[in-house]
Amino acid sequence: MSAEKTPCISAIDTTNFARQIVLDFEFAPVPKQRQRRGLRNEIIEVGAVKLDYHGNAMGEFSQFVQTEFTEGVAYPVRELTGISAVDTAMADPLYVVIKRLSDWIGRYSAQVVCWSGADHRQLLTECQAKHIDLSAFPTDWADLQAFYTSIMDVGSHGRVSLGDAAAWFGIEFDESTGHAHSAGRCARNRQVAQAGDGRGLPRESARPGSPPTLGDGRAGPDTPL
Repeated sequence: MSAEKTPCISAIDTTNFARQIVLDFEFAPVPKQRQRRGLRNEIIEVGAVKLDYHGNAMGEFSQFVQTEFTEGVAYPVRELTGISAVDTAMADPLYVVIKRLSDWIGRYSAQVVCWSGADHRQLLTECQAKHIDLSAFPTDWADLQAFYTSIMDVGSHGRVSLGDAAAWFGIEFDESTGHAHSAGRCARNRQVAQAGDGRGLPRESARPGSPPTLGDGRAGPDTPL
């Protein structure tokens, strides 16, 4: 699927989608001599949390991905994520993992929630380079980083990091430990940061610079026990 056929990242929408998928990818750099069609990184892990209409977690998805152009996992990436070359070598290729992720999401209307547009761009670029069909994958993506940047009163300082947003929101988040950057943990951190009005959207605070308040967290009828 080309970028032209895919909608741009939009605002978080808790009213028009039955599910929200908080998604995170971990990447590994592709050696310059092996890069194809602008593919500078390859996905090595997919992590996601599925939320119902009320923002309640319904399940988690976490799988390593076998790379096609990257050999092994570079030391900085291994230190940051805890992912080893053995993890990726024993994993399934991206087209299998994306098909599995699509099946896990189900046939509900779903919006993907990410932190910045990097994951969205990576998925499009990599799937185009590897001829992977994304027709069954959700096309509406929301940027949680843009939301926090807009309510944290950062002015001209640019966009906030996930760690900054978590600290501002009162969530313990240690970015100094590598496993804080695993795809599964990042997705869970983003899911917590997204909690707020009981439907998955952080409730805007009464004044700029103060964190949104938490919702009541009531479970929906289809929330697993």
